[in-house]
Amino acid sequence: METETTHYLAEHIEPGITTGKLDHLADQYIRSQGAVPSSKGYDGFPASICASVNEQLVHGFPGRRKLNKGDILVKTRQFTMSHAIRQYIENPNRGIPEQGSRLKTGIKLAIESMIQIGSRHVGTLEDNWTVVTVGLVPCARNGHTKTVATDGMDIFTKLSA
Repeated sequence: METETTHYLAEHIEPGITTGKLDHLADQYIRSQGAVPSSKGYDGFPASICASVNEQLVHGFPGRRKLNKGDILVKTRQFTMSHAIRQYIENPNRGIPEQGSRLKTGIKLAIESMIQIGSRHVGTLEDNWTVVTVGLVPCARNGHTKTVATDGMDIFTKLSA
């Protein structure tokens, strides 16, 4: 469903459209397919998608912000991250190999690389969700949502040509 929604939204992304309109379109599309947006209401998150623009690294609230030509837009959805991976990210190089939680078949993971100009430091806006770069410099993020399968990983967010 995520890949289909991404393809659908890609047809509507153009200068002048608001991130709120993209959220509305995503919500309608997901529901028209008999599904429910996974992020809406998750721990109080108010939208069907995250729409991070330029200096917003993750969890940008969709709203009145209009897209301009050249903007970096990252559309994401919320997924549960394994405790083992979260521990590694929050405490790198402190884990013991082969210890801790095992990834089980069916777990979904959002594995994302985040790149920003200048400082590696970030801050959180007053909404307590939107993470921005210090100095509000442009940033980008790339990642895939994967599910642990019995024979490896299934990638849900890979776009085909």
